[in-house]
Amino acid sequence: MAEPFATIEDLVKHWPDIPEELRDVAETKLDEASIIVRGLYPGIDERISTGKLDADVVKLVVCQMVATTLKRELDASEGDDVSQQTFTAGLYSQSLSFRAREASLFLTKLHRQLLGGGNRNRKAFMIIPGR
Repeated sequence: MAEPFATIEDLVKHWPDIPEELRDVAETKLDEASIIVRGLYPGIDERISTGKLDADVVKLVVCQMVATTLKRELDASEGDDVSQQTFTAGLYSQSLSFRAREASLFLTKLHRQLLGGGNRNRKAFMIIPGR
């Protein structure tokens, strides 16, 4: 197995307040995030070694993926899983929306752009039928 792109020390630099009890989980998540990045971007190690992609960019992405996931897990464990709440006094209405409790690792649009995913120069085009 290849080395993860980031270490627990790197994560602590990005998230100094990480709870001590999450550090073991964080190390596992750093491995998992690195596996996901390698799976989605198969040539990424070569791009880093040839200098086409800065290793610090990948480290940042992996750390942000893990920090976001662990923070969501913390929120869910503290019972903070209500994302929207509405009360109405007249005729007794109440509405609650819950956020997903599963805190899985994911890449944001910015992460994909940083890693070189997709064509950022896409342009709209029109097809005229019959021509």
